[in-house]
Amino acid sequence: MKNNCTFCKIVSGEERSWVVFRDRQVIVLLDPYPVTRGHTLIIPVRHCEDIFDIPEELLLRITALAKRLCISYEKSLGMQGVSIGVLNHREKNPAYRHFHLHVIPRYDKDDPRDPANVKPSQTFPRESDENLDAILSQIRDELKL
Repeated sequence: MKNNCTFCKIVSGEERSWVVFRDRQVIVLLDPYPVTRGHTLIIPVRHCEDIFDIPEELLLRITALAKRLCISYEKSLGMQGVSIGVLNHREKNPAYRHFHLHVIPRYDKDDPRDPANVKPSQTFPRESDENLDAILSQIRDELKL
């Protein structure tokens, strides 16, 4: 665990999170600053700084889990597609230098918040705890991992 790492704090329970799934290797949680409803992060429990640092077998576990989430999200959230991504930059804020895979549901291709229409400089507001709780409940009802 890195002292200043936000994701390590989430893994340890120091920071509040909306956990969709967790096992010994990974934790899956809703992004509190979602691009779209159900925007999810898959992170390794152990600190891996970036794509260059993560062991290949753990990366394979994360991508396989992403596929299973997508299948579940089609049913539970009614998504029409998905954007999956990893953003790495060594100069990024050290608090966020912990590998994480974004799973961003797509609903309406013409929506300005659809990942295909979002500009790199755009930011999104913090989702309310109540909305995150409701989305988490909706996902967990369908999730079969």
